Amino acid sequence: MRYHKANVRSMSRPAHRIQRLADGITRITETGVAPWLRCNIWHVRGRDRDLVIDTGMGLDPLKATIMAETDRPLHAIITHAHFDHSAGLWEFDHRLGHRCEEPVMAAPDWDNTVYGGGWEVAELVDPARYPGFDPATYRVRPAPLTGYLDEADVVDLGDRAFQILHLPGHSPGSIGLWEVGTRTLFSGDAVYDGLLLDTLPHSEPEVLCATLERIRGLGAETIHGGHFPSFGAERLDEIVDGYLAGGQRIEDFPKWMTAQVCPAERWVD
Repeated sequence: MRYHKANVRSMSRPAHRIQRLADGITRITETGVAPWLRCNIWHVRGRDRDLVIDTGMGLDPLKATIMAETDRPLHAIITHAHFDHSAGLWEFDHRLGHRCEEPVMAAPDWDNTVYGGGWEVAELVDPARYPGFDPATYRVRPAPLTGYLDEADVVDLGDRAFQILHLPGHSPGSIGLWEVGTRTLFSGDAVYDGLLLDTLPHSEPEVLCATLERIRGLGAETIHGGHFPSFGAERLDEIVDGYLAGGQRIEDFPKWMTAQVCPAERWVD
C-alpha cells in the first residue's frame, strides 16, 4: 500500500500553526491543508500527562511539534476516524477512540476514512508547499487503537479530567470531551462553526439532531470544534437552531466540493 509523499515539500512556512489559548490549551493546524478542510488539532496540558485531540492529515510529523511544547507523556484521542482527523495517529504510542472507529484505524481505506467520493479530486493540499503530493495515492496509515473510550468514561490528566460523550450522527463513533469545571467541550465534527456534514454514507441526520440538542443542553461556555475557530453558547444556539430548521448543512455535497478551490493567496495564514 502506498502513502502520500509528504516528505516532498517546500519549506516556505512552518508545517503547523500554533495558537496558545487559555487553560493550557493549544490549537494546532496544518498550514498546507486547505483552509476549509483543516482539522483543529488540540493539545491539552495536564499535570501528569497531556492530551492530543485529533491528528490531522499527517502531511508532516505532528508528534515532534507537540513534544517541543511539553515533556509529559502524550495520550492521543481521535474524535472520529475520518482522514482529516486521524492520519497522524500512528505516531503516538497511546491511541484512543470509540470502539466503532477501531476497524477503521486497524485497516483504513478510502471508503472507511471517507477520503473517496470526491475528496481525492478536490484541492486539499497546497500544491506549492507539497509539489510531490499525489491525491491518487494518499492513504491513512494504520494505527490500531490501544484503548477504547465510550460514554461516561473519564480521561484524567492529574489536575483536570474530561468526561467522554458519545456524539453520533456525523459518524457512528464520534465522541466529545467535556470538562465540567471550565464548561469546555471538545466536540469534534458533531458541531463546529460552519456548515455541518451529514450526507456521508454512515451519517444519520436524525441522530445528529438529537446529538446537537444534547450538546446545547450541557451548558457549555466554550466549544472547541473539529474545524474553524472556537465559539460560545450564543453561537452554539444559532448553529443548532439553523440546523434543526433545515439549514447550516451541506445539502449537495458533490456540488459543494467542486466550489472548494483555493487561489494561491488563500493558502497564506
